[in-house]
Amino acid sequence: MLNLRAAVKLVRFLLSTWFYHSVILFGSLFPIFGVDNKPWSTSVRYRWARSVIKILGMKLTVHGTPPKPPFFLVSNHLSYIDVWILFATADGTFITKSDVKDWPIAGFVLSTSGLIFVDRGRRSDVTRVNKEISEGLTSAQGIFLFPESTTSGGADVLPFKSSLFQYPASEGIEITSSAITYSSEDESIDVSTEICWWTDIPFPKHFWNVLKLKEFNATITYSEQKLVHSDRKYLANTTYSIVQQLFKPVKQPEIYAESTSSVTV
Repeated sequence: MLNLRAAVKLVRFLLSTWFYHSVILFGSLFPIFGVDNKPWSTSVRYRWARSVIKILGMKLTVHGTPPKPPFFLVSNHLSYIDVWILFATADGTFITKSDVKDWPIAGFVLSTSGLIFVDRGRRSDVTRVNKEISEGLTSAQGIFLFPESTTSGGADVLPFKSSLFQYPASEGIEITSSAITYSSEDESIDVSTEICWWTDIPFPKHFWNVLKLKEFNATITYSEQKLVHSDRKYLANTTYSIVQQLFKPVKQPEIYAESTSSVTV
C-alpha cells in the first residue's frame, strides 16, 4: 500500500516537474526579445513549489512575514524539501553548491531553472557568484542562501560559513533570516532521517521514502530583524544566532539523542 502511494505521488511529481520546468524553459527565450524573464521564472517556481507541497502531503505553516524582493535571505538547511518551502513562501532563487548539477535528471532541471551555482572548493569562484548575485537581485526576486553549506538531522543549527556573505557586506545589502523545521503527528516516523536528508542514504531511496509518507508538517519562521553590516564574519555569526533563536529542533530518536549526548560529554 505504501509503495502504491509512493508510485502515484512520483507520477504526479514528475508530471508537475515536467510541466513547470517546460514553462520556465519557455520563459528563458524572453531575453532574446529584450524582456526580463525573472518575474516569469519566479512566478512559475512559486506555483511549482505549491504543487509539489500538495503532492508530498506537506502541511506548511508560515510564521512571520516573508521578505519582498530584492532581498538576501539566509536559512538553516535540513533537506532538499527546504527548496520547495522557500520557493512557495518568498519570491527568490537559490545559491547552491555546484555538484547539484551532477545529480541525474534533477541536476539538469535545477541548472536550467535559474539557480546560482557555486564551487565552494574554489575561492576564485566567489567572484563569479557575487556577480551573479548582483544580477539576480531584482524587484522580481531575491536570493536564498543556506550558509551551513550542508544539511543536518535537525538537532541544532550548524555554524554558518562567511564567504558568501561578502557580497551583501560589501554592497550594504539588508539580510533577512529564517528557520525551517519538520515534524509529524505519526510517532513511528523518524523525522530526523526520513524527512531530513543528511545521512549516507542515496537521494532516490530517501525521496521514495518521503513519497511513502501520507503527510508531514513543515514550519518556516521568518525573522522581523533585518541586518546590514560591512563585515561578512559579523553577518555570518549574527544571522547564525538569529536562526538559532528561531529554530525549533527536529525531534530526535532516543538512540540518536543518547549518541549525541555521549559525544558532547
